[in-house]
Amino acid sequence: MINKGYLLGDRYRIIDTLGEGGMANVYLAEDIILQRKVAVKILRLDLQREPQTLARFQREALATSELSHPNIVMVLDVGTDHGLPYMVMEYVSGPDLKDYIRQNSPLDLHDVVRIMDQILSAMALAHKHNVIHRDLKPQNILMDKRGNIKIADFGIAVALNQNSITQTNSAVGSVHYMSPEQTRGGLVTKQSDIYSLGIILYELITGSVPFNGDTAVAIALKHAQEPIPSIKEKDPKVPQALENVVLKATAKDPRDRYNSAQEMQADLDTSLDPSRANEPVFLPYHGLDNDETIVLPNFKASQHTKQDEKQSPDQDLTKPTSNFWQNLRKNKWWWLFVAIAAIAVVGLMFLVLSNNSHSNVRIPDVTNLTERSARKQLENVGLQIGQIKHKKSDSIDRGRVIATSPAAGTQTRRGRVINLYISSGTGMVRVPDVTGEDYNFAVQQLQKMGFEVIRENQFSPSVPLGHVISQSIAADVEVRPDQTTITLVVSKGHDEGPKRDTIKLSNFKNESLKTAQEYAHKYGLTLQVTPTYSNKVKKGMIISMSPAAGTEVQRGSTITVSVSEGPNQEKDSTAIKTFTVNYEKNNGEDSAKEGNHVQIYISDDSHNLSNIYRDLYIKRDMNFSIPFSLKHGSGALKVVRDGQTVLNEKVNK
Repeated sequence: MINKGYLLGDRYRIIDTLGEGGMANVYLAEDIILQRKVAVKILRLDLQREPQTLARFQREALATSELSHPNIVMVLDVGTDHGLPYMVMEYVSGPDLKDYIRQNSPLDLHDVVRIMDQILSAMALAHKHNVIHRDLKPQNILMDKRGNIKIADFGIAVALNQNSITQTNSAVGSVHYMSPEQTRGGLVTKQSDIYSLGIILYELITGSVPFNGDTAVAIALKHAQEPIPSIKEKDPKVPQALENVVLKATAKDPRDRYNSAQEMQADLDTSLDPSRANEPVFLPYHGLDNDETIVLPNFKASQHTKQDEKQSPDQDLTKPTSNFWQNLRKNKWWWLFVAIAAIAVVGLMFLVLSNNSHSNVRIPDVTNLTERSARKQLENVGLQIGQIKHKKSDSIDRGRVIATSPAAGTQTRRGRVINLYISSGTGMVRVPDVTGEDYNFAVQQLQKMGFEVIRENQFSPSVPLGHVISQSIAADVEVRPDQTTITLVVSKGHDEGPKRDTIKLSNFKNESLKTAQEYAHKYGLTLQVTPTYSNKVKKGMIISMSPAAGTEVQRGSTITVSVSEGPNQEKDSTAIKTFTVNYEKNNGEDSAKEGNHVQIYISDDSHNLSNIYRDLYIKRDMNFSIPFSLKHGSGALKVVRDGQTVLNEKVNK
């Protein structure tokens, strides 16, 4: 134990103890340089005496720091203090997911999907880096005050996965969330994490874990041998498609589970879609030998008792079984009856199995395939293509399959209609330049892209009637069309009315804006107001005008006046940061298919550096121009490409 007030590494002052675990102790500390709270994890003293364990802790802490994701607790620093190794992480002030479920159950299903999406997104990145958590459970998943999920305890989990750090009477992982292969002492893979994710999803939906028991062995046996209890029996309002996500993730055989966390996320995201309302129950394809020996570290059971329970009934049946066969030997007609019955049963079973094998098929996984390739695969197994629905996706490229309905892996009848969800690409688009275009053409182009358009009319001596003078959002700025309204200023042409004559402009300098407005209305002029800070001219009074006073102008002309806003109380708070992210070729097949995964984080008055600002894939060098609102100081920019930080710097006004 470390005393409160101790200054670790000459930087982190210990404030309190957050938790004591089997492998490490965690403390709340203050970073005296950046003046923020952090969590410090220190390996237990008895493990620090092992050189291999020390090296592994430090190596894995550094590896975990590369898992840069908004839903993974960030590793900020790694070091030693007088031989004491420590790892500094961001401090998450909020409950763990177990407490959140306990306090808020039953959760709204959309809230369930939102929470699970964040967890799956984080695990997809971890698995991409070949990091297996091994101990996923709600107690290791934190939630900050904004409802953002943060997965913790990666460092020790990876160390346990790759090195033989063991303790007497200690088990790796919580038995309530442990996959069958873990309880059997088998190889732990990414599918083992997916099983745990399925149990977490079950608990989010129902408020409880699927299996409980008096001992850890009893719970482990249920995971290995018993089917997951029906969610729909507990709550008939839960869609079958959502229950199917749980059933597929928690299949006993890892081969029946999702191939990746990304595949599970794609299936989950469409599970509340009405088009999947009549989806059949997911049925696993592979069987599982439930007679395997279960090996559980830290779990003890009396095998003699179980053997006695099995032997006792067998001994009681010995005598009746013997009498049965003696009767058959005495009566030849019984032999004939048994033979005929056996042949009939075998024939019936053959017909049933043959019929099922021809009528039922398993829906193949076509995620990330092109529509054409997906059609071919589905039709090859005897399925028909139904509706093609397009959805925006930040993770699946435009034109590729996000998911099917029913979901991949579902067993269904041959000839069934399968709906495809195709990615329409990321939700961000570049605003086109429509200045100078005919208004009708411009509005048609913008509305087709999803923008809402507002029209404003204005006389113009240079822009033809009905053509766009200006647009409220500059060209090439990236925005979300469904959240953006663009105002187009359209030319009214020259004022050709009967009052077409010249007007000698009065001097509006040091006059009120109201005076200029009344003048413009009286003589049919268009007044354009430009707010300007001034230390000399009183707020609301006109500083200057254009054209100048005394100039003769025609009716309908535009007069620009600068109106004082008073002294500037603060400096310009907007800064534009322009940078380039270079495309880097990768030998991996997945990376070559998707491109570089780029995540942009910004910190300013409206954004937090822990949340993703942009998430996209690039296949070429891309330029970005990002506006920062900096009324209250400087900001920060961080760019991560394929899990590696390529840009990390401050942004000033």
